[in-house]
Amino acid sequence: MANAVKSVQNGNDQLPKVSVIVPYRDNVNEVEQLVDHLTKQTYPSEKTEIILINNGLDNNVKLSAFTSEKIILLDERNYSNSPYSARNRGVEAATGEILVFIDANSYPAESWLEKGIEFLESEMVDIAAGAVQFDYGEKVTAAKITDALTSIRVKEAVSKRNVAYTANLFVRKEVFNKTGLFEEGVRSGGDVRWAGNAVNSGFKIGYAEDAVVYKFARGARELYRKKIRTGRGYFFSWKEEENSTIWFYNFFRSLKPPSFSAITKINEARYQSEFDSKKLGIWFHLYATGVIEQIAFMVQYLSYVLGSQRDIDRREKMKQEHGEKKATE
Repeated sequence: MANAVKSVQNGNDQLPKVSVIVPYRDNVNEVEQLVDHLTKQTYPSEKTEIILINNGLDNNVKLSAFTSEKIILLDERNYSNSPYSARNRGVEAATGEILVFIDANSYPAESWLEKGIEFLESEMVDIAAGAVQFDYGEKVTAAKITDALTSIRVKEAVSKRNVAYTANLFVRKEVFNKTGLFEEGVRSGGDVRWAGNAVNSGFKIGYAEDAVVYKFARGARELYRKKIRTGRGYFFSWKEEENSTIWFYNFFRSLKPPSFSAITKINEARYQSEFDSKKLGIWFHLYATGVIEQIAFMVQYLSYVLGSQRDIDRREKMKQEHGEKKATE
């Protein structure tokens, strides 16, 4: 890939244009820090556009400091609080050949875009999932460590499940043209389901280890909120699985406390020896968040079963099957 590296350094016109898509929800300060890192990338700035989509409850929030023509400001008004709908508006507005996703509470290494594009071209893949590392800030807490150990395990997601996360994702635009956008209105899990569908449609995915993003580890309050969100989001993935377990199975599994010896093995790449002094706190958060996540899943399941959405989905499926049957007659 020496030629590609040389092209980046020389600003060669043959390099693909990149659209970096960032949803945000009122956290303007984090977005401003992220944009500062994006403007310092080794990838040519003339080949980069940044699309910021406001997905907060206050759609009047504007990033007035950003006046560059390379920065596009959008609002997602129909599905507030859905980062996937916000990302969809970014995809629709993007003019780049490569669409790149990153979260607002993150920042990339300086060579992030360069390494991600290199990987796409050298490995001839359609989707590249980049590495995610965690920044613990000034104070390392048991909750932050738990978040880092259990969240966004990209290499495992790609190698074992053929899926990826929008925390650090490079996608050729043609993939969206052929497979469609993310699910509208969802809060969690839309990236995993979209990536799985793309791979099942024949597109190739790979793990770009050198394209690194640093994510700020969550404190206790944010960690538990996230687990509620991911528990509810997992229901929609579970619903589509052909051989899914019975709906309350994982809840009863979560009631079994983790062993202390297992803590260091959850994510050996991220676990550090200095975390040993916080093992009790880590153990507590692992146990509590696991139970809470499964309760959130069951709440979403019961809401679906007892609500009207199940009947709506059933009618839509019958209409689809009827249409397919007519098409074969």
